[in-house]
Amino acid sequence: MKMRFLTVLIAALAAASCVPDWAKENDADVLLIMTNVAGQAGGSEESGTTQLFSDVRVPGVINDNAELTLRVIPKTPGVSEAVIETGLNDVILRRYTVHYYRADGRSVPGVDVPHDIVGDMTGTVPVNGDLETSVIVVRQQAKLEPPLRNLAGSRSADGAVRGLGGAQIITAFAEITVYGETAARRTVKATGRLEIVFGEWPDDED
Repeated sequence: MKMRFLTVLIAALAAASCVPDWAKENDADVLLIMTNVAGQAGGSEESGTTQLFSDVRVPGVINDNAELTLRVIPKTPGVSEAVIETGLNDVILRRYTVHYYRADGRSVPGVDVPHDIVGDMTGTVPVNGDLETSVIVVRQQAKLEPPLRNLAGSRSADGAVRGLGGAQIITAFAEITVYGETAARRTVKATGRLEIVFGEWPDDED
């Protein structure tokens, strides 16, 4: 009997130690939600938009940003203010990723879309509170590499499309995922998406 109990106990401990990382994600008592994603073109001082027009013009390329609104809510309704005020379930942001894909299924990094982004983040989202922050959604170096580099020079000085053949624009989607953890060391993540149209856009003075 004792031998059977020990066997079951050892098996249970072994199973617990082999829990994959994906199964441990979002194991907190709160949910991290991305309530809004807005694209801001490089160098622009205007508010972000739901569709980002990314300029690949060389020289003078600059990274584009995504403005994010993040919110944390309890998984269990009616959580007391006393529990919330402990701060143990406030979410500390750690990192983010950007993955690009196209609706037509052609999504090979470096060929059809830019390479993915991995970056660090800082900031804290309180329970039942919001945080507005921004991340880089298109890096400068991505505009100097294929496939975005291939779009540069596709327009003349007057803004007209030159007869170069091939695509003059690329429409893709950026899947932005933010990762964080609570003060109690429980992991959470949230995902949002942004449509991006890459091209060489004429300036107002062109």
